[in-house]
Amino acid sequence: MNLLKNDFAWLFITLAMVAFGLIVNITTIGLIIVVFLAVLTFFRKDLGLYMLLVYIPIRPFLTALNPGFKLIGDLIIFALIAKTIYENRKNLKTLVHFEKLEVAYMSFLVIGSVSALINGVSLNAIIFQLRTYVLFFLIYYVVKRMEISVKQLKKGAMITFCTAIILSLQGFVEKISDKTMLMPTEWQNWTLSPTNHVRVYGLLKGPNEFGLYLIIAFFISLFLMKVVPKSKRWIIFAGSSIIAAAFLLTYSRGSLIALVIFALIYLVVYRSLNGLKKVIGIAATSVIIYFAITYASDLYINTVINNPETDLEQSIDDEGKKNNETNSTGINRYKEAFTGDTIQLSSETGRIYYVKKSIEVFKAYPIIGAGFGTFGGAATLAYSSPIYDHFSIKTNFYSDNQYILVLAETGIVGVITLAVFVISLLLLTIQYIKRYKKSPIPIFLLYFLTTLVVGAAFYNILENDTFMLYYFLLLAIAYGNKHLLDKGFE
Repeated sequence: MNLLKNDFAWLFITLAMVAFGLIVNITTIGLIIVVFLAVLTFFRKDLGLYMLLVYIPIRPFLTALNPGFKLIGDLIIFALIAKTIYENRKNLKTLVHFEKLEVAYMSFLVIGSVSALINGVSLNAIIFQLRTYVLFFLIYYVVKRMEISVKQLKKGAMITFCTAIILSLQGFVEKISDKTMLMPTEWQNWTLSPTNHVRVYGLLKGPNEFGLYLIIAFFISLFLMKVVPKSKRWIIFAGSSIIAAAFLLTYSRGSLIALVIFALIYLVVYRSLNGLKKVIGIAATSVIIYFAITYASDLYINTVINNPETDLEQSIDDEGKKNNETNSTGINRYKEAFTGDTIQLSSETGRIYYVKKSIEVFKAYPIIGAGFGTFGGAATLAYSSPIYDHFSIKTNFYSDNQYILVLAETGIVGVITLAVFVISLLLLTIQYIKRYKKSPIPIFLLYFLTTLVVGAAFYNILENDTFMLYYFLLLAIAYGNKHLLDKGFE
């Protein structure tokens, strides 16, 4: 009985159940398991949060193997909401008290929904898009009303660290096997451009999503480096190096740009180089791992996939040439980001082209936009858009830019409400940086805010499940558990 009171024991039990659901591959079994996890969450809220840290990053993988796991995040979060309402049933005021940033965000959601209804977007598409924006916002609602202990914070950090290492190792296998091992069959059959084929997609099903997640996990590993006993810090060092190497293999330019800008802001704000030696050591080790993985990948491709019967010595000679070509293909993603050819192509069919299209839509719907589900969001991929024909936009278009999506779908009013939300986040971050010097939480807030603002130019960042899960979770801890901010955790 004492064992079953242990969060990690329960977590392993749920992992065994999910693994069973993947093996039998029966949708009904998967759904039954998800319902059980939700019921378990109702009685153990903290365990529900730990499960989200494990299952949200790998949800695309789970769903690909068993569609019954599609609702794994939704039902766990709804169970958290139900338990929060039940716990506060005698104090309803706490359930309807909202901060300025919450009001601003909810206003943005209302504007996009109303505009969508006016402009003929189907109710299913509106609900689909709302779910994308609301689901992890509910985590903020729940956790802000919980009392989080230092012990729980460290458990969540360790779960993230271990999960990231496992996903990184899977990414290494994906890279070495040329996407032929430890991936669902349908993923192995993807048709990707040479530039994207060399990138590691991971179990998150996207190199950019994977890259953002790995950076979060990397920062959390730096936090763990300070709180674990000195005798065990080599484990964190090794794990951090693995995570950083996997990030390099994603070749995620947007994530890297956001990271560099954060580093510059951090130096200006904190004027400190504490821990720089450790970061440099991890970075150097990760680069060695990166080249070792790419070398092994090219060797495997040449000796097993392309030419299985060739002489091994000749294969190694050929591999040396191939290795340089593969490395160049990935590294050129960074080098070519701002070249003339890239910019011209982008202006004709890529990002710049769709910026122009968003301005066209904005001019037609300037006040409250065309509404959710009309311009390059998750809902338009699933349901298309009623305005695409009019503006000559192809049906499989995804904006990969939160700014142009918000401009087109919610107009001036939506932009203002979302700006209030972001400004509120900025003021909160500044306030906490000034007041809580010992805590690492303000540093995390600074990173997430920087990535939110910078990353929005490269991704539909509000639709990135893993990033928003961690950000809303961190915001809730900062807002509702200020006792943690006085601690250095060391």
